[in-house]
Amino acid sequence: MANYIHHVPGRLRVNIPVLKKDEVRVRQLRCYLEGMHGLLQAETSIVTGSVVIKYDPSLTSSAAILDSLRDLGYIRNVDVLNQPYAAHSLQKVADIFVTKLVETAVERSAVALVAALI
Repeated sequence: MANYIHHVPGRLRVNIPVLKKDEVRVRQLRCYLEGMHGLLQAETSIVTGSVVIKYDPSLTSSAAILDSLRDLGYIRNVDVLNQPYAAHSLQKVADIFVTKLVETAVERSAVALVAALI
């Protein structure tokens, strides 16, 4: 069983296939997670078998949460997909786009102003 994990600080999404169509296990996991120190919210999906966990990084860590899930037998082998790098790249692209957009707007405004004065 492989689990896919997407993580950004404060938010963790874990795919747990054994939760699919198993309402009892989903309820058990939700109850367990609600009792964990530092967890703010846990959303489970019986359809996809995924769990989205929002937590306070100053009180707990993604490693501690994953260790708990592993100890309970919900996950074994994991592939962690850290999103900060992807988000960082997207932010760079967005910053460049906005900068170019503003430069173009300023240039056109300057040309329009000069044309109005002539």
